Amino acid sequence: MIKFSGLLVFLLLVNLLLCSAGNAAAPPLAGFTLDPDTDFNVWRLGGSAAEMQQQCPHPDGEDNITLLHAQHFYSRTSPANRTETHALGSAGQNHPYAALWRLSDKRLVGWVPTAEQEADLQQRQLLWDRQADNVYWFTDGNRLMRASIDFSTYKTRVQEWAHFPDFAWITFGMGEGNFSDDGKRLVLAGAAQDGSGMYIQPYEVADKRALPWRKVAASVGDDSFDWASVDPTGEYVLFAQHAPQETMLVVPFAETATASPRVLLDDVKHSDIALDREGIPWLVYGNWRGLFKVKLADAHSQRIWPDTKEEAEPDARASASGHVARIAGKPGWVLMSRHQDGRLYQVSLDGKTPARYVGNSRQGRGPRHADSKQTARRWGVTRDGEVTTYKREARAASSPSGRYVFFVSDYHAHASYDPEPEPGTAYLNLIDLEQEP
Repeated sequence: MIKFSGLLVFLLLVNLLLCSAGNAAAPPLAGFTLDPDTDFNVWRLGGSAAEMQQQCPHPDGEDNITLLHAQHFYSRTSPANRTETHALGSAGQNHPYAALWRLSDKRLVGWVPTAEQEADLQQRQLLWDRQADNVYWFTDGNRLMRASIDFSTYKTRVQEWAHFPDFAWITFGMGEGNFSDDGKRLVLAGAAQDGSGMYIQPYEVADKRALPWRKVAASVGDDSFDWASVDPTGEYVLFAQHAPQETMLVVPFAETATASPRVLLDDVKHSDIALDREGIPWLVYGNWRGLFKVKLADAHSQRIWPDTKEEAEPDARASASGHVARIAGKPGWVLMSRHQDGRLYQVSLDGKTPARYVGNSRQGRGPRHADSKQTARRWGVTRDGEVTTYKREARAASSPSGRYVFFVSDYHAHASYDPEPEPGTAYLNLIDLEQEP
């Protein structure tokens, strides 16, 4: 007869109660948990300040490890470098470092330098170089900076690549910019030095050539301008505005300053610019009716998910209102996250191939013990799983090949282990879709 100690029985009962409530154990910072729906391993790369400090001490101490260190900045930017050996978090809040993870063992291996002074929130975005495996870029004031990492020592060398004296400060398209696939073209955005407004700046990187800029807002405090980016081919510049109406616009890269923009979309949505199997660029976006694509060349639009010829009903089954991320190494595919339930899918642009379910942010419902509106505001998720704060959205991004799915959420934060159950608590998580059995 097997005898159990009182402590062991107590622990078994606690575990049973937690499992019955739908809460899974949180993976340690360098460990993983098994997704019961997919059998994929899920790692939580970014943890609490104490966890990250234990793995790799922050240069300014544990108290200075802030929220964005453990996140990627936006779905349009992949946290993984070209060869998928390392991943970058975002720049910190008023502390000039970003977290660097090694993907072979999922460990935090370094704190790399970023902007000394953040003139704008969007300067926390970092971009991996398109050609060099160990190079990333950031903006600091009105300077474009190039940083190279020695992966044997994780020491980093930073150099000023370009200075833009007509700007007070610059960003990568206000936090949603990126390089063209060849790494030669980039769109910067920022405030004019003379206070005349906000401008977007097309820039040819290798030649260090700034093309004529385009005014997009009358003043720095004017929120009518949202973001700007270059498409993967380098042919087009896309930019979004909130006024006079919410619109997604496109102009030729070489004629950014002078061309009359064409309207792609009359409602700004979370989106990404993806290439189909023929190399044609499309804007892919989701809303309550599903996932859509619109061709940059002629604004032809088509719904691609759910896979049905009938108009989707405005219900949870059709909703694709969340974030979209391009899978650069798989032309014709995007990663879609749904804010409503945190589900993550790989979706084909052809509208015919079935979507592939790859995981879930597991944001789940709020605390079991309270269903009040006050609690919902605090946790950012209602009792039905509806997201009420931006930080709770399943903001997913793909590695270049599609092997890794990165997603920002407060992974299992509704469970009892989380010491920081505030709406702003968020971690960088990872799913490996090609892991060893």
